[in-house]
Amino acid sequence: MTNPIDPYAELIRYYRERWDFYGHDPATAIVGAGTAGFFAAKTSQEAREVYRPIFEARSALQRSLGLDIVFPTLEDFVERSSALIGSPQQIIQKVLRYHEQFGHQVLHVQADGDGLTDKQHRETLELFQSDIAPALRRHIPGPEWKA
Repeated sequence: MTNPIDPYAELIRYYRERWDFYGHDPATAIVGAGTAGFFAAKTSQEAREVYRPIFEARSALQRSLGLDIVFPTLEDFVERSSALIGSPQQIIQKVLRYHEQFGHQVLHVQADGDGLTDKQHRETLELFQSDIAPALRRHIPGPEWKA
């Protein structure tokens, strides 16, 4: 399950307020963000085509368990959830958009192969490594870890 960006941004603001309350510089609070899914392809059309059956299967499971469906369509899920599904440029832009709200320095990418062939899974991870991660490293400074 995932939600739109707003509830998470509110929690992060609260976390930084509490960090400050206890005498720490809010700028030193390490914030991480997770993703509700990941699939990168050369084009957004290909990414959505491949990911659609995965989204539909997960939505069906949620309905069968009586859970509320937050994102009724794949398009809504891609646009408003934390899922990173699309072309490398779309994924980079989305992470940067979230970074503007969260100021996060750590990103957990849900890169399981559920619903993918081994070849698709390998290719999406390779695309993340070759095209997406280097761009994110250039735009988002890493945390300064103190020993």
